[in-house]
Amino acid sequence: MNTLAWSKTKAIEVNYLNVAELDNELRLDAEIAYVLNSEVREALVNGIPLLFQIEVQVVSLQKWLWDKVITTKVKTHLLQYHILSKQYVLENLETGESDSFPDLESVLVHQGRVSAMYITEADYLNENENYVVQLRSQLITSKLPLPLRMKSYFSPKWRLNSGWHEWPL
Repeated sequence: MNTLAWSKTKAIEVNYLNVAELDNELRLDAEIAYVLNSEVREALVNGIPLLFQIEVQVVSLQKWLWDKVITTKVKTHLLQYHILSKQYVLENLETGESDSFPDLESVLVHQGRVSAMYITEADYLNENENYVVQLRSQLITSKLPLPLRMKSYFSPKWRLNSGWHEWPL
């Protein structure tokens, strides 16, 4: 089982996806490009932490009923700028691991690399059904400080979202 796909959007682009079976587990590799507009960059540099989420679903395609979500996996990162050290810090909220970067471009490249992300056990999938993998990445605005959160509801500059991208499995 091996799937390759490419897709494009504006602020967040899913450039590459590969799903492979390894030791009876489905694993996902992806490259996601993040482009922060000037307003979001300014907030980050002024100490506002940004929460980004990558969501992956395996969906069973149904002929007559609604499609069925088999599994959902989420990977969440907190991106911060430390003014005193002049370093960008990216923390994986699932593992607690964090890395520091000297510039925004390098931290965004690192954030966009998804390597061997566990999706599900291959045995859970029925050979007689059709499945797709859906992936999206987005800025979670509900965790912004209240004044920015209110602004994000009305300003498209804060709606950084790749939308759902779907690939056959």
